[in-house]
Amino acid sequence: METPDIPKLLADTRAMGCDIDLDDVTYFVGHETIVAREDGRGLPHWQEAAFSTMERNASRLSDFLKLPSDQIVEIGRQIAI
Repeated sequence: METPDIPKLLADTRAMGCDIDLDDVTYFVGHETIVAREDGRGLPHWQEAAFSTMERNASRLSDFLKLPSDQIVEIGRQIAI
């Protein structure tokens, strides 16, 4: 399976005439947090706990894309299930 390397892809665009200073690039990444619904009509507790645990243990998108950690802005939201 191929793993994308976004900074390398941006560096490769120099050969096509696109001059990007990689030190000035900011990467915006979304992040979701799973929470239980307040009205009680969501998933059963055991399913919500299992789903939440799997989501929490998943690898981070920024690691998968090989983004430099000092150039990331993470935008988060809560999703009630």
